[in-house]
Amino acid sequence: MAVPAFDLSRAYQRIAPQVEVRWREICAATSFVLGPAVKEFEAAWSSYIGSPGAVGVANGTDALVVALRALDLRPGDEVIVPAFTFFATAEAVVLAGGVPVFADVDPATLNIDLADAAARVTPRTVGLIGVHLYGRPFDVDAARALCERRGLWLMEDAAQAQGAAWRGRRVGSFGELAGWSFYPSKNLGCFGDGGAVTGRDAALLERVRRIANHGQVARYQHVEIGTNSRLDALQAAVLSCRLELLEQDNARRRELACKYYGALAGVGDLVLPQDPPETVSVYHQLTIRTRRRAELMRHLTERGIGHAIHYPEPLHRHSCFASVAAAPADLPVAEAAAAEVLSLPMFPELTDAEYDETVSAVREFYGA
Repeated sequence: MAVPAFDLSRAYQRIAPQVEVRWREICAATSFVLGPAVKEFEAAWSSYIGSPGAVGVANGTDALVVALRALDLRPGDEVIVPAFTFFATAEAVVLAGGVPVFADVDPATLNIDLADAAARVTPRTVGLIGVHLYGRPFDVDAARALCERRGLWLMEDAAQAQGAAWRGRRVGSFGELAGWSFYPSKNLGCFGDGGAVTGRDAALLERVRRIANHGQVARYQHVEIGTNSRLDALQAAVLSCRLELLEQDNARRRELACKYYGALAGVGDLVLPQDPPETVSVYHQLTIRTRRRAELMRHLTERGIGHAIHYPEPLHRHSCFASVAAAPADLPVAEAAAAEVLSLPMFPELTDAEYDETVSAVREFYGA
């Protein structure tokens, strides 16, 4: 049995009738930009998160860049980011004029190591971006304490964490601002590009809205240089449909993750990242670690089992950061993670038979 790593077509089939009705309504009204569909989703998303507002933007990278601009990031300002995450986290700092400073990650969770981050604070440091990697919240309490102690702002990169929670409260309203991606593969994804900004500071969210719409306070009244980054109404309609299923979908992800962890515990040299007791993870990825990754990948390919590497290089190893980021010190955990991580099939529509096939293939490889 061939098993896909991810299959968006199954998600589409579940909501196709509702999406098609909404799209016809939008097309008939020609309300494609900043129309009712966008306002509806923004209201629903902010309510779901528990944020005083939500601003839809064009994509997840823009969410981070616009948020950084709203925080008044200046040329030369340093922002601490984890060395092991998707490229956009540090890219956004550079695009907004700042200097990314790479911190190592915790070996148990692969989220930012806040002790290491604290050691990298300098007089030029203005903020810290924590990433809820793979849908597993970082230590929000420790991050806020560090930021308050050192006079920094905290931003959440929540691109992979729709519905995740820390101490019973959904992520996305702990930092001054939080950036979201609704790329199609996300737990809450649209059928194209999309993003949003939430957070705990209502005034900053209003500034995000202004910056994302050409710095306007009213039509043709521009009070600052902004940009054009607005959530498309057609994509907002998709997100509203999928939001209704998000809790159900995340419950299925947790069910699958529990089964994976039970079936793969103690198998070969496999290491599975851990969920601290304060967290509710939403398993955007089901990621294992093995020093035999290349061999295991060949075996899975032969068996028709989909898989992916998230991510094969730590950020400080990308040559494009050499002239725009702070020179990194040792980052051994990030280096090791990049050499060992492997993501197995994980999406709500994955069948039990497909899960069984995947686990069987992994255990077969190790002779378990």
